[in-house]
Amino acid sequence: MNNILCNFLDKREEEERIIGKEKDKKYSVLALFCEKDGKVSILFEKRAKNITQGGEVSFPGGRTEKNENCIETALRETFEEIGIAKDRIQKIRHYGKIVMPTGQLIDVQIGYIENFSMEEIKVNPDEVEKVFLVPLNYFLENEVVIENVMVENVPEYKIGDEVKIFPAKELNLPEKYHKPWGRERKVYFYNYDGEVIWGITGEILYSLIDEIKKYY
Repeated sequence: MNNILCNFLDKREEEERIIGKEKDKKYSVLALFCEKDGKVSILFEKRAKNITQGGEVSFPGGRTEKNENCIETALRETFEEIGIAKDRIQKIRHYGKIVMPTGQLIDVQIGYIENFSMEEIKVNPDEVEKVFLVPLNYFLENEVVIENVMVENVPEYKIGDEVKIFPAKELNLPEKYHKPWGRERKVYFYNYDGEVIWGITGEILYSLIDEIKKYY
């Protein structure tokens, strides 16, 4: 056996690996559990209307910068967006990763704030429209709504003003790839007081609540 391959196979340690994570599409969010008077709520923000996914409900977070780990990103973005400093947050842990169909890798962190008050929030209006809390018990006592959508790959795309065509025929790919193709995926919805929590945030939330239920 080739020595290089032998060394690779012998020395390769098992580890969590996300293929493609080196791409410049890495983000980190922070799910904050806020306690007051013995009652725990989860913090959400509604994104400012003039930014990407404006008007959507999300967790604090954003793109990971160079030489920054996922926890540092989440804490920095939380402070920049809603003014909560990292020394206010306890029990910060990495929860998991989610890879979206569009290629974004989202690292999910969790954290806890004791004796929380909404007066601590200092909203950055350039990024956030408002912040609100949802009692943890609401998610434990109410079922998620699950719908299906089709994730579609379209062979025609644009780079600037130039229209490009995915070269399925030239690459001798099966005929089904000569036109749009895709598959279904589940989408998770929670509706609280008129605010719809769904998309990436809904999927993360569904996983968190499912995991928390195991401890009850």
